[in-house]
Amino acid sequence: MGPKTVDYIGNLVGRSQVAIDVHLRAFAADAGVSGLTYEQLQAVYEETATLLGQEPGGFEHAVRRFKSQTA
Repeated sequence: MGPKTVDYIGNLVGRSQVAIDVHLRAFAADAGVSGLTYEQLQAVYEETATLLGQEPGGFEHAVRRFKSQTA
């Protein structure tokens, strides 16, 4: 089991965290952020969520939903 699966399961059981997937990587790349490890990109999303006053899991969901609609 990889880190994305662990983070996704964490969200299912009520932990608010970011599970990096292709949509979140593509959104970051569109913003000029690429070449980061899973953990580094996760930290970027978590810090961004904090700066915006959002829960990490909710911010992740919003980005994923936006990117899947524009793909």
